[in-house]
Amino acid sequence: MLGALSLKTDPSNLRVLQFAPRTPWPLDTGAKLRNYHLARILAMQARISLLAFGDEQNETSALERVYEGIVTVPRLAGYSFAKVLRGAVGRTPLPLLNYTTNEMSKTLAHVLAKNDFDIVQVESIHLINYLPVIRAARSHPIVVCDWHNIESDLMRQYAEREQSVARKTYARRTARLMNESEMKALNEFDGHIVVSEQDAERLRRINSRARIFVIENGVDVSYYAGEQSAGKKRIVFVGSMDYHANIDGAINFARNVWPTVRKQKPELVFTIVGRDPSPDVRALSSIEGVEVTGSVDDVRPFYCEAIAAVVPLNVGGGSRLKILEAMAAGVPVVSTKLGAEGLDSSDGENILLTDGPGQIADAVIRIIDDRELEKRLIAGGYALIRERYDWSMLGAKLLAQYQAMASETSRSMADQR
Repeated sequence: MLGALSLKTDPSNLRVLQFAPRTPWPLDTGAKLRNYHLARILAMQARISLLAFGDEQNETSALERVYEGIVTVPRLAGYSFAKVLRGAVGRTPLPLLNYTTNEMSKTLAHVLAKNDFDIVQVESIHLINYLPVIRAARSHPIVVCDWHNIESDLMRQYAEREQSVARKTYARRTARLMNESEMKALNEFDGHIVVSEQDAERLRRINSRARIFVIENGVDVSYYAGEQSAGKKRIVFVGSMDYHANIDGAINFARNVWPTVRKQKPELVFTIVGRDPSPDVRALSSIEGVEVTGSVDDVRPFYCEAIAAVVPLNVGGGSRLKILEAMAAGVPVVSTKLGAEGLDSSDGENILLTDGPGQIADAVIRIIDDRELEKRLIAGGYALIRERYDWSMLGAKLLAQYQAMASETSRSMADQR
């Protein structure tokens, strides 16, 4: 829906605008899950509104229960030839070009002119080009960047693994340009949210003066809790299957790990669950015992039938919501060390961490053959998420940080008078 936001009047609460690359519904990506659940918890004590690229069919009653106002702007085609060319020869990297439009600039200015926000939470570096519009707002809001990943690092990792010379060259250039944008962001935003201490340290090495605080990724524990099915036969890999890191992980597991597991446990099925699988991922269904579901309305039935969840990522950054979901669902997790980076996990206690195809296969077999190990991993995983990663705790932590920043700003303005 497009138009002015209609805000409730309660000046005692913080007024927050969440500015996002995509409407956080349906909850089918890690970014959408993070945006939605942090907004949901903030909305309990703050007044939060949403501006995002999207369309009206994505707006649901679930979002309307969270946000006081919702404004969406249609997003133009992402990887058009013109944009790819501009990304190859210009100074603006393609990931930023994909989310920079005149219509969004005008809509953002309109929203800021009609509503006085205390804080604008910008979801990812992809929207940095709109910072001048936000700075021109009459309410002079605090502007915070939520770094879901360190994008330049992800692109660098992708370039290292890419076999095509042309794509490798393009990715390396994009990584360099993204790094330049990240350095600019660290200088120009008032604050920065990251999902792990590792990401915080990466940013501090770039700019030690930047105000950086950690709000981890989380999970809605009660949503995933449920009865497990008897005779579980699935090994699951859950994630957006149009994302290069997940595509790489699914292909490598299916081709290099699954044959070993299947040889020892022929009754098992490897199920790849996630939206928009690429053609290369869809092709994996031709391998015996491999199932590719595509988009599903509810991932919980697949967890219910899973004896283990695998996170075979070789490209990483941020932290893995798919690991937290599996733990909440009572499913043991086998992950590469890179795949679990950013989580406060302990190998052998709440997760099995591996390196290389052989170790991943061995870990999966161990869970199946060792009931005590399986029980320990399930109990340890559930304890970890209850103690550290429930969205309610993380949202409260973010709210406290925003209240502190708003108080500092108020004191500073009072001192200047």
